[in-house]
Order: sequence, then C-alpha cells, then structure tokens
Amino acid sequence: MSLKDRINLNSFSPFWSWLKGYDSDDLSKDFIAGLTVAVVLIPQVMAYATLAGLPPVHGLYAAFLGTAVAALWGSSRHLSTGPVALVSFLTLTALVPLAKPESPEFIGFAIVLAMIIGLVQLLMGVFRLGFILNFISHSVIAGFTIAAAIIIASTQIPSLFGFSVVNHEFVFLNFYEIFLAMPSANFLTAAIGISSVILIISAKKKISKAFPAALTVMVAGILLSYFFDLEGKNVAVVGDINARISLPSIPKLSFGNVSTLLPSALIIAIIGLLEAFAVSKTICSQTKQKLDVNQELVGQGLGNIASSLFKGYPIAGSFSRTAVNFAAGAVSGISSVFVSLFVLITILFLTEFLYFLPKAILAAVVIAALVDLIEFSKFTETFKLSGTDGIVISVTFLFSFLLKPDDAIFIGIVVSLVLFLRKTINADVVELVFQMGEERFKKITFGNQHLIFPDILIFRIDMSIFFANATKIANQIDELVEKKGDKLEHIVINFSGVNYVDVSGCEELADFFEELRGKGLKIYSMYRKKQVRDIMRRSGLQDHLIMLHDIKGFKKEFIIQKNPNFLVK
Repeated sequence: MSLKDRINLNSFSPFWSWLKGYDSDDLSKDFIAGLTVAVVLIPQVMAYATLAGLPPVHGLYAAFLGTAVAALWGSSRHLSTGPVALVSFLTLTALVPLAKPESPEFIGFAIVLAMIIGLVQLLMGVFRLGFILNFISHSVIAGFTIAAAIIIASTQIPSLFGFSVVNHEFVFLNFYEIFLAMPSANFLTAAIGISSVILIISAKKKISKAFPAALTVMVAGILLSYFFDLEGKNVAVVGDINARISLPSIPKLSFGNVSTLLPSALIIAIIGLLEAFAVSKTICSQTKQKLDVNQELVGQGLGNIASSLFKGYPIAGSFSRTAVNFAAGAVSGISSVFVSLFVLITILFLTEFLYFLPKAILAAVVIAALVDLIEFSKFTETFKLSGTDGIVISVTFLFSFLLKPDDAIFIGIVVSLVLFLRKTINADVVELVFQMGEERFKKITFGNQHLIFPDILIFRIDMSIFFANATKIANQIDELVEKKGDKLEHIVINFSGVNYVDVSGCEELADFFEELRGKGLKIYSMYRKKQVRDIMRRSGLQDHLIMLHDIKGFKKEFIIQKNPNFLVK
C-alpha cells in the first residue's frame, strides 16, 4: 500500500459523514448533550490537572480545543475526550523526576509531553499501526488500572485531610508518610473532603450518573468558603487563577526534551488509546457503529496536539463522560464541540469565582471518580476464565506498587507475551483414525468403529508452525513414530489446523522429514491452506511430501487401491 493510499481525505475529515442529513433537531440534541457533559467535565478536568501536578486551569486548557478536535477527527460519534485520571497520574509520574510539580518547568514539560504523545499517536494512525495494540493484553491494563486507582487515591489523601507529605518514588514509602502525617490533619478540611466524597458517590448511585454532583458540590464549597472565610481557618483553597486564552504556540521540542520524555510518551500514547478505544467499543456495541482503531489514533493524536498548542497536557477518552454523552442523547461529535465552547466560556468569565474553592473538594472529585475503577472481582473473574491471564493481571498489579508505572506496564506486557509464546510453543499433534461410515478422520474414542492401519500413522497438527515450535512438533511426531513400531510405512499429516507457517519452521521440519524418509517412510500431506502451501513450496518442505489433497485422495491411495491391511475396532 502506497503512502498516498494510507493518507486519504477521509482520514482527515471523518466528520463530513456525520453532517449528511444533519438537521436542527440533531443540533439541539448535541447542544443538550454538550451542556450535560460540560457540567460533569469542568470540575473533573480541574481536579485531574491537580492530580497531574499542574494548576487547575491547565485542565481547562487541555479540554478547550482538544476535546472538540479528538471528536471531529476520531471514528466514534460519542467518545468524550479530555483529561482523565489514569493519564493524569502517568503524566505526574513521568515528570516528577524532572521538575517540581506546578513549577514553570514542570508545566513546560507537561505541554511538551502532550505534543510528543500527539505526534506519536498521529503517526501511528497515518501509517496504520493500530494492530500494535493487539499485543497488549487486556489483563495488563486491568491489573495496572486497579493498582493505579489505589495509588491515585492515596496521592489525594493529603489534600483531602489538609496536610502535606514528602513524595517518594516508591509507593509504600508514600503510604508510610501519609500514616505518620495523619495526626496533623486539619479537622475542618477533612470534614469538607470526606463529606464531598460521600455526597458525590451517593448522588451518582441514587440520582443519576449524569447528575452534576461534582459541580454541585464545588459550587456549594465555593459559597461556604466565601461566606465562612474557610481560608482564614487554614482550609487550603485554589486561590488566584490567571486564566486566559492565548494564541496557539508550538512548544520547544529540543532533542534533550524529546529523548527524555519519549519512553513515557510511548506508554501514555498507547494506554490513552487503549482507554479511548475500550470506551468507544462499549458504546458502539449498542449503536452498531463501526470503529476504526487507526482513525481513532488520528483523532486522539490531533486532540493531544491541540491540547499542547493551548498549554494543555495529555488527554484521552473518558468512560464516565462518554457514558453521560451517550445517555444525554448525543447524535454526533458536534456535542464535543459544544463542550469545548462551554469550557471556553468558563475560562474567559468564570475562573475568578474559583478562588475560594477548597482544594479538598478537588481531591474528593478525583477519589469519587476512582471508585468504579477499583474492581477486585476482576482477579477472581480473570482466574476463572484463564489461569494465564490471572497471572498477568496479578503480576502487573503487584509491580505497579513496587516500580514506576511505565516499568510495571512493561513487565506486564513482557510476562503476557512470554506466557503466550510458551502456550504457542507447546505444540499439539493429535493422532487420528479413519471413522467407518462417516468417512472422516477423528480422534480415537472408545465405542466407535474405526480403521486402525498398522502400517499407517495419521495425525493432525493443531497450530501454526514457526521457528519457536518446529522442534517441539518434530519431537511429538517422533514419539508417535516410535509408538507405531517397525510395521510403519506411511505417515499422513492433516494440515487443516495450520493457519500459518514461517520459513524457519518449514526448514526445520524439512530436515526432520528427510531423516524419516531415510528410514524408508513415505510422508503424505492433506488439507493445506493456500498460504501454507505457498510457503511450504518456497521453503522446500513440499519436496518431502506426497499430496493427497483430501479424504477422497486418502481412500484412493490406502483403501481402494491397496485393499488395505487394516483392523476394525
């Protein structure tokens, strides 16, 4: 496929398909959905910005244009993109070794990180590299998400209770610091924070997930703080927010910055896309809309670039806000354009009212959003379905507490791939018999009449053949040959279970078959798929095989012509 074919107009203007037949009724539905999402998004993105180590206003900057751009150039009509807890946490852990949170240097790194992530995702989408996501096990993401939710919640405890701690690279040391600092908690701050968490969670469960619980609590907190002078009572407040929309500017992408941030950017780019695509798939299973992972990469990439241009930080698809968008009746990504407009209004006219907002309420918003992510039942469910996946989710979960997040994810991916390869290498060679009456091959079972040929070995290879398992396959065949004994003259191989072969695997089997032929054995092949047959021919493996094609060929060779020496059992 040429570069011209890869880069086509549809990849850069998918929203045109939404506008066909779009009318005023659709516009009003998108407006209402946009307003509904905005009242949920605005308090969340400010809280997530503090989680990322940034002033709250940078959450608004990230949501301003990034939300609309990601929606217009993505493949999902309902996905709501913006700051999310997991990506905010990964941003914090990536940048803490480089600068002090909320410092100008830290903010600059966050803006550059968003640009690098955007470029990575955009290039992956343009060159159709979305298939890479298939190599990342869902169990890795599930294990990390549960651990990250616990870790993120712990980072908000100091703000929730009104004390400060020294942050360490290792999570358990941070837990210890929090335990030691608990006696110094501010009672009033703790009361505000805990009651806010309870109110937000209760409103979600008893009223509706679309109810703006966080916004309601924030407004109440601002009013209480203003009228009762909570700042004077040592309750930490957000303070002055110098919010303004400036002209878009490209951050400085020096070689040093790029090389330092690229490893973290790659992890966040992939995790962010996985989160966005998982959210989109959940909604699209109900709407029957077709998703394109490469188009979603383009949308998320452009969204992150737009966020960076306006001093925002990395963004991704939000499950909770997407669910709200869908439930509110959104028709297209135009609802996200309205969200961006409401964010712009907030930046221009409403941020001065946020001075008195208690920081404990921002911490409460983050913690309340994490409750649904801490699903310990995932461990038992995963182990029941697959022991291998159970190991992966557990290993990733544990290492998330012991190492940096990107290292934990890397280890989880490596473990999942090693276990997958181990399963793949364990070749499955199944001995078959000719079933009387049904005229087909099947496994040997008691109670059925089948033909046993003392001089013929029939088996099926039930997996693809490649360099890593060819020796194992040869060893299993050798065991069957030894078991058959001296009367064996013919070996019939059913290749119906082989979907792929590589040249190295074919060459290994060719050497083994040459040894068998040297012992006077004839080797036959049946049911080869075209792609398997072509590689066998090119690699020379076919030179060692006699074609039978199918069951008719087998009967002609061994039953009709031979008047076979067989036993009926």
